[in-house]
Amino acid sequence: MTVIHAGPGAASPGTGLVSCAQLTSTPALGRCAAGARVATITPRFNVPIGTAALGRAGNTSMTGKVWPAATVPPGRLPRLPARVVVVATDGSAAAIERSRTVLEAAYPYLGSALTIGERNAQARAQITQWQHDADVVILASLAIAGCSLAVSAAAGLTDRKRPFSLLRLTGVPLRLLRGVVTLESAVPLIVAAAIAAGAGLLAADLFLHAQFSVSLRSPGTTYYLSVIAGLLISLGAIATTLPLLNRITGPETARNE
Repeated sequence: MTVIHAGPGAASPGTGLVSCAQLTSTPALGRCAAGARVATITPRFNVPIGTAALGRAGNTSMTGKVWPAATVPPGRLPRLPARVVVVATDGSAAAIERSRTVLEAAYPYLGSALTIGERNAQARAQITQWQHDADVVILASLAIAGCSLAVSAAAGLTDRKRPFSLLRLTGVPLRLLRGVVTLESAVPLIVAAAIAAGAGLLAADLFLHAQFSVSLRSPGTTYYLSVIAGLLISLGAIATTLPLLNRITGPETARNE
C-alpha cells in the first residue's frame, strides 16, 4: 500500500508527496530517484482527495517513471493529510474486490475505490461528454449568429433600397449587389467564428493544464465538421435574404416623389 500525501507548496492540485519505501511496493506508480527518501509525485489518474485507487504493475503509463526527490523529511509525512491511498494487487478480480471492500469499510464516506483503468474510463467518458456538449454549443451558437446576421442583412437592405435601386438603374448587375451583401455579412461571420474557435481551444488548453496537468491535442474530425456545418447553416440563413434584394430594388423605388 502507498499513501500519497498533500505536500506543502505543491506545484499543482494533483501533486503530492510519497515515501520512497512505500513506492517500491506499487511499481505501477513509478519509482524514486536514486538516493531519494521522499518523492514529489503527480499521478496521471485524477482521483479526488480521499478516494482510494487500486493499481496493478504494468497497467499504467507511470510504470518506469522516475519522480524527483522532495525536501520534506520522511518523518513529517504521517502528519500531512493523505490525498490518495494506492493498493497494489495481482490484477485478479478477487484481489481487487477484497481490497475495495477493506478500503470502503475503513473509509465509508469517501466514495468507492477504483482501479486505475476504471478511473481512466470515467475520465474518458467525461471528456467525451464535454466534447459532445461543445459540439452542440458550436452548432447552436453559429446558427444563432447566422440568424442574427440574416436579420441584420435584411434590415440593411431595407435601409439601402433606394441606393441599390439607383445602382441597378445605372447598370450594376443584380449578381454584383448580391455579392456585396454576401461579403459584408459572411466575412464578419467567418472572422468571428475563427476568433471564437481559437479562444475556445485556448480556454480548453488552460483548463486541461489546470485540472488534469495534460496538454490539449488537436481536435478530431467531429469538431471540424461541426464548425463547417454551423458555418454552412449560418451562410444559408444569410442567403435567404438575397431574394429580397430583387423585390425591393425596382425602378419604382428609385423614383422621386
